[in-house]
Amino acid sequence: MKFILAGLVAAVPAILVGSASAGDYHKDGTLLCSQCHVMHFSQSHGYNPNGSGFVFTPLGSTPHEFLLRGPVNDMCLTCHDNNGIAPDVYGSANTGNGPTDVRLAGFLNRLGDPTEASGHTLDSTDLAPGSTGAGWSDPNGLSCVNCHHQHGGSQSGTTYGQPGYSPYRNLRVTAGQAASNTTVVTYNYTAHGTNDLTRDVFERQAAEYDEADVDWNEPNSADSAIAKFCGGCHGDFHGQVGSAQIGGVASGAGFADFVRHPAAGVNIGVLGGGHSSLTLFNAHTNKVKVMSPTGVWGATHPGDVTPTCISCHKGHGNGNAFGLLFRQGTGTLTENGDTAGNQLEDLCGQCHVQGRYFFNNP
Repeated sequence: MKFILAGLVAAVPAILVGSASAGDYHKDGTLLCSQCHVMHFSQSHGYNPNGSGFVFTPLGSTPHEFLLRGPVNDMCLTCHDNNGIAPDVYGSANTGNGPTDVRLAGFLNRLGDPTEASGHTLDSTDLAPGSTGAGWSDPNGLSCVNCHHQHGGSQSGTTYGQPGYSPYRNLRVTAGQAASNTTVVTYNYTAHGTNDLTRDVFERQAAEYDEADVDWNEPNSADSAIAKFCGGCHGDFHGQVGSAQIGGVASGAGFADFVRHPAAGVNIGVLGGGHSSLTLFNAHTNKVKVMSPTGVWGATHPGDVTPTCISCHKGHGNGNAFGLLFRQGTGTLTENGDTAGNQLEDLCGQCHVQGRYFFNNP
């Protein structure tokens, strides 16, 4: 299912060139109202005095709320699916501006696709798994703006209660059922390539979406910003160690007896025996992403690294159920895991010695 609007495709490249200096679009100098909104649902020429410039034919036959040019998901996919001007976020075919990227967030599916169980499904009105109380869903269908703020955020002053911060990927601070200003995910937008350990994400280059160029810091060793963000919709799956959602009791240098897999506060290999193994994790050439409070990743990870949501799941999804990463540890990296991985046990075996028993190769 592909959505291409010829007018926008022809007009936007000139607007994009050289404009996204901060690594995120739809903000500051790249927040261009006319790309998404039209005052009268009618436009016969561009915004220059001679009629040239940005021209776009609105979708459909009737106007849309908020003076939008079309339905939200269709509009987002105009640039973000099968279009070389922006990252491609929909479907396994990556034909965006980084066609060789192993996309950090993977790819979305859409209601009616045969892969609806493989991650986030646009247009779905189903309750979010693990949402609290009566559950959460968007009655209009899941849309891109449920997770990403279409208007971005300021790069200076106080943004969402965080002085001088800018939300990573324009992620919302009130996703799903989250209370105000509780799910901010920060990144090093002022100095790409220089890691700021006080921020949650380290981008090595501006506007970079390949997983090799993005890593996750751990400013708070007891918590995970990206897990709190995911918990906005999937609250029952998230919490700190010892909470009702996660459980866990003190055991030696760490914790044990969890009721759900922790997404923060538990380092790989802190307990021996039947728990996770840092030695096993470091034996893999292809590793899943983990958080580090010291900013050290590579062939050998230190003993302070912590798994979180994106260690096991692609944020958008991929070709596997639940968007899980079947990463066996060898072969070529892919958005599904790697070329050697083809089952859930490959993922479990990244950290857990029992997972390797499945292959008789502990």
